[in-house]
Amino acid sequence: MRGLGYHQRPRKLGAQRAKVEGHWPLFTFEQLRGSMVRWKGKIRGFQKWYVIAVYWDPERTDRPYVILQDPPLRPREGGTFEQIPHLMFYSEHPELSGLCLFDPEGREWSNKLLIADTTMRWAAEWLMYYELWHVDGIWRGGGVGPESIAEARAAAIYRQTGQLAQDAT
Repeated sequence: MRGLGYHQRPRKLGAQRAKVEGHWPLFTFEQLRGSMVRWKGKIRGFQKWYVIAVYWDPERTDRPYVILQDPPLRPREGGTFEQIPHLMFYSEHPELSGLCLFDPEGREWSNKLLIADTTMRWAAEWLMYYELWHVDGIWRGGGVGPESIAEARAAAIYRQTGQLAQDAT
């Protein structure tokens, strides 16, 4: 859990907003439809600045959804969006895929945590690894499960063909 302590109760929007505004001054806040909110602003990866959008619904327990907006998410030269590591892949609009910042099985996100201390920092870390991945194709950020949708699909095909070969014998 990266050493983050839980608060006793879910964090209210006011507490989340105050912490983001206090620690991430390059972000603006916007109330969207219903209870959905968005913080949008500049954050630094390793060598570059990026604009990200963080979507969160304080009335739900879902983790925040982070999208890279500028420069837009892109695959490596000659590659595909499916090869980008650690995304919540959105096949209809892959450029809007969310950054995979939390291990859902490891329960790394809880609405008892502050977005400024988790999501924002982990997005900056993800962007650093994304920049390095663009240089040499190696994802240094660790993570759980297959690195990319392409890798997960290749593993599924491999398991399927292995099972077919076993069934044939």
